Amino acid sequence: MKIGVFVPIGNNGWLISTHAPQYMPTFELNKAIVQKAEHYHFDFALSMIKLRGFGGKTEFWDHNLESFTLMAGLAAVTSRIQIYATAATLTLPPAIVARMAATIDSISGGRFGVNLVTGWQKPEYEQMGIWPGDDYFSRRYDYL
Repeated sequence: MKIGVFVPIGNNGWLISTHAPQYMPTFELNKAIVQKAEHYHFDFALSMIKLRGFGGKTEFWDHNLESFTLMAGLAAVTSRIQIYATAATLTLPPAIVARMAATIDSISGGRFGVNLVTGWQKPEYEQMGIWPGDDYFSRRYDYL
């Protein structure tokens, strides 16, 4: 079994509440979390990708860091823990993801991996004019 941490790259982490502590995502916050996870022998750190939040009173996930650049930074300040960034298949061409992954893998000394997601929240992609309609799920095959 592998144990990991899902790093909070979106504002307020995983809590949709006005009563929980409110915070913005920063490199320093995520660095502290991942270094602590490494200290306690967690196996991996995984970041999501979020292109649009849910709004409302808490502005849940309206403010996010970018997965690949964050994880590249975390790869440089850790030594053992596996590092995973997330790529949304509708936003990045496979060749670019492969090049970024190879670079971060070099930074990490072979500890980097990619989590691929096909996208499920239509408004995230419609806001950029890239929602392909019902065919969105088939884009995952471009990465194989």
